[in-house]
Amino acid sequence: MTEAAAQRLILKGGGSAALGFLIRLGARLLFVLMAGRLFGVALFGAFTIAVAVVELAVTLGGAGMKRQLFKLLDEERDGRSPPHVLLDAIALVTLASLVCIAPVMLGAILIADDPLADKTATALLLLAPMIWGQALLDLLLAATRWTHKMRHQVWARSIIEPYAGVAVAALAWALGFQATGLIVGYWAGTLGALGYALVSARLCLGPFSLRTWRLSPARLLFVARETALPTLSDFTNALAGRLDLYLVGLFLGESPAGIYGMARQVRTPIRQVRQSFDGLLTPIVSRTLSLAGPARTGQATASATRLILAIQLPMLIGLVAIGEPLLRWIGPEFAAGYLAMLLLAAAEAIQGAYGVSDLILLYRRPALILWLTAIGAAVNVAAGLILIPRFGVEGAAAAALAAYVAANAARRLFLARSFAIHVPLGYAGAPLLAGAAGLAVALALAGMPMLAFLAGLAAYGATLGTALRLGGASLSMTHFVIDAAAEDVTPPDPQLR
Repeated sequence: MTEAAAQRLILKGGGSAALGFLIRLGARLLFVLMAGRLFGVALFGAFTIAVAVVELAVTLGGAGMKRQLFKLLDEERDGRSPPHVLLDAIALVTLASLVCIAPVMLGAILIADDPLADKTATALLLLAPMIWGQALLDLLLAATRWTHKMRHQVWARSIIEPYAGVAVAALAWALGFQATGLIVGYWAGTLGALGYALVSARLCLGPFSLRTWRLSPARLLFVARETALPTLSDFTNALAGRLDLYLVGLFLGESPAGIYGMARQVRTPIRQVRQSFDGLLTPIVSRTLSLAGPARTGQATASATRLILAIQLPMLIGLVAIGEPLLRWIGPEFAAGYLAMLLLAAAEAIQGAYGVSDLILLYRRPALILWLTAIGAAVNVAAGLILIPRFGVEGAAAAALAAYVAANAARRLFLARSFAIHVPLGYAGAPLLAGAAGLAVALALAGMPMLAFLAGLAAYGATLGTALRLGGASLSMTHFVIDAAAEDVTPPDPQLR
């Protein structure tokens, strides 16, 4: 398949991802409104902390399979069919998830008597079984994406899971389950999406042929060894990404954690931009690495970084302009998280765009991912211990931003030294310059939210178009390869020399 065909595949997958993003954005707005106005800051804080613990455990319960499954399927040499490779992975994920569920439930029981954490303990105890549900959901959707069919990801993650969760949580509240409504909604969304994903995986890969499937201990051990380091990498990365929330809960309690958690929720659309690309980028980066090597893959991920930044920055402008009235509308107490929300949004834009090249490290030098995560975590903890007691939720957000900046600097160093990948800082200059112009206009019109929003977007669009034309650049994703027979028709990119 030529690069032109690869471009068409990327655009098709990107269109599906964009549709999923817009649908999920609507669900996110419904969720934050429902959670803030119906359940209040303390219950929302307890739920946020509990979900953060569950999501961290999912990285271990998932055994790294949501990414490593592509490698196992692409490099299978023993003649096992794709459905049987998936069944091997399901067995491993189930065992790993069971190992994770027990300590989380035990920890919830141990802290249940603490009056400062009783709501969090209840949420942890009831949400712990969904570690298995979320880990298996990640795995099954990864299997559908291996066949380059993105619609199943969109339906499961963007429609069934979020909308079922919101609807059931609101219904639970109306029926009198105010203390556990958010938890019931989480269960409903996860199980609904899981059932759909199981059927979708069967449609994409073919019959599971359970009667002929055999998993020997040797095979299970082989898969576990293959995924051990990526699993540890996913865990440490997830831990680093949630350290700020854990520190807020530890130092400030459930209500400030609710304010901080809402700030994280409102900035989530910026994260979802990257997640929308991940569904297709992950298998295609894996394929490009195996066929064309790290140097070309570095060029490909650089082009993806520029495009992702160009989509994220208008959202940051929007948060600057209308973020405070939005938080106040959700609940007056949440407006205290406005500055924290902006700092977190900036941090997410950095990680979401520049973190694409982490896939190169994950597949070729996974140990470097651990170092990268350790650097970010160390900066986060050190800065958080200093800033949170003094500045509260704003200090936690500033610590998270500092951590992502440090990790990005380390990432550039690792890519340069290990793979000779040198992407000039100015390569993403057009969207960054446009973002600065839009933010300046939005700040200048502070106090007039809608005018600031529209004028900021207009300044962003005009500056971006001008900068791209003057620099002879574009926002196309290039250099990806998905077929060994593909002809290299990509002209040299002068900005990557």
